[in-house]
Amino acid sequence: MSGETTELSLPIAVHGGKAECLTEIFREEVNLVVWERRLVSGCIGFSNRFVQEAGVFERFIGIEAGENVEQILPAWALELPGVQPWLADVSEIVEMFRCLFEPAAVGLRLHVLPSTMCPRFHTDRVPARLLVTYAGRGTEWLPESLVNRPDQPGPLPDQTVSEVDIQVLPTGAVSLLKGESWIGNEGRGLVHRSPAPGESPRLVLGLDWLS
Repeated sequence: MSGETTELSLPIAVHGGKAECLTEIFREEVNLVVWERRLVSGCIGFSNRFVQEAGVFERFIGIEAGENVEQILPAWALELPGVQPWLADVSEIVEMFRCLFEPAAVGLRLHVLPSTMCPRFHTDRVPARLLVTYAGRGTEWLPESLVNRPDQPGPLPDQTVSEVDIQVLPTGAVSLLKGESWIGNEGRGLVHRSPAPGESPRLVLGLDWLS
């Protein structure tokens, strides 16, 4: 009948053990996909050594097809044990991101975070963002049933939730977070935050598509 509107169901998260699960991000009702995997030992060793040596680090680069991802690292890090397995892992993830979204270029951001970068629960004003935590605690997020969203477009209210209800992206997992700028997803972006500082710094890689 004319005039009827279809109410969207609550956004859901999808977890899988194979890379193919990342394609689930294209489902309308999905705002988080997590490919749960184990890092190879070389990646773990490099990540732990890099956060110790770097202290605090942040670098952003844009790369086009065929460009080498090693420019995301400082020159001294290219000599650390395990750097080649780590770079191979990042290269593979970038290629997966290209296959999914076919961006003109990919933005890579690498952080070493001894403190909390984004302590407040929020959504991202991007179509989708890929995150991998290589060392330290993963990004925290809220299931949609626990999210307090504004009645009108505007800032996300403070979230009052129990610590036991806060979900954590596994270290090493490849996660796609759907944001507010995904067509049809305004007001439904994944609600997440950086965790409180822990005993060890975090090494976090983020990917965005650049037009």
